[in-house]
Amino acid sequence: MNKKFLLLLCLLLISSVLYLPTFAAEKQYKIAVLPFDDGSITERWWGSHWEVGKGVSDELVSALLATKRFRVIEREQINKVIREQDFGAGGRVDPSSAARIGKVLGVQLLVMGRVTEFSLKSQGAAVGIGGRGFGLGIKTTTARVVLDARLVETTTAEIKAAIPGQGEKKNTNLAVVKDWNAIAFGSNDFQKTNLGIALRDAVNQLANGLVSQAYQGEPGEASSALTGTVFYAKDNRIIINIGSNDGVQQGMVFLVNHLIDVVKDPDTGEVVDEITEPVAEISVIEVKEKTSTCNVISKFNNKYPISVKDKVRLK
Repeated sequence: MNKKFLLLLCLLLISSVLYLPTFAAEKQYKIAVLPFDDGSITERWWGSHWEVGKGVSDELVSALLATKRFRVIEREQINKVIREQDFGAGGRVDPSSAARIGKVLGVQLLVMGRVTEFSLKSQGAAVGIGGRGFGLGIKTTTARVVLDARLVETTTAEIKAAIPGQGEKKNTNLAVVKDWNAIAFGSNDFQKTNLGIALRDAVNQLANGLVSQAYQGEPGEASSALTGTVFYAKDNRIIINIGSNDGVQQGMVFLVNHLIDVVKDPDTGEVVDEITEPVAEISVIEVKEKTSTCNVISKFNNKYPISVKDKVRLK
């Protein structure tokens, strides 16, 4: 009897383990990322061997998978649908045509975007050695990547959100001249460069923004959980402790709750609750990785000023 019971228990445990991932996946949006358009890049220094738009979309797919909030369609499947349905490049940048692609793919959301800046600028000089395409020198290098993405609902062809993403990496050191023709886009060597780091930051910002906008207004999802604390407050300048890494975007509005007091367990001294009062609404005007700068758009009363340690919550 005991052996039968143990066998039944093991079967139940195995079934529950197999069932849980499927159940979790049902709560995720199915999404596709179209190849980004790089037609707005004014400076092209990398030659014809890099397909920047496709490379950026691949990076974004990886970032979206890392959030564990989406089921993402593979690029090969997207390319196959585009070929079979005879969608041209012009159709891919039109929301209605993009929505048609999304319906064929069976996805709820579709991302289409543009690379607006993909630059690498250096000051200083590096001396070549032996004519072999490399050398040494003191250089200040600034890499900058700027992306613009739109989130399209495939059922309505409506643009649900426009989301920016940007990254910049700058350093000054003893630099080695790189032969960019010998570096593959997206490779480990590329990821270690300033440009690779800037691209990763821009893509991560996009991914966080897509999570925030896709699940906006749904209970327990990313947007409703976006909270933080005031780090700095003076005049009309408020700095909060959340930034692009958390999905904050320029233009977001936060409600500020002034911390009046804390409630502690009389026996242990543990803080078990906080007494707060809403005092203002603030709007994000500048976003960095870990912080955001805001200005005050409305005050509810003058009884309590906005202060350090006050709590903020996405409105």
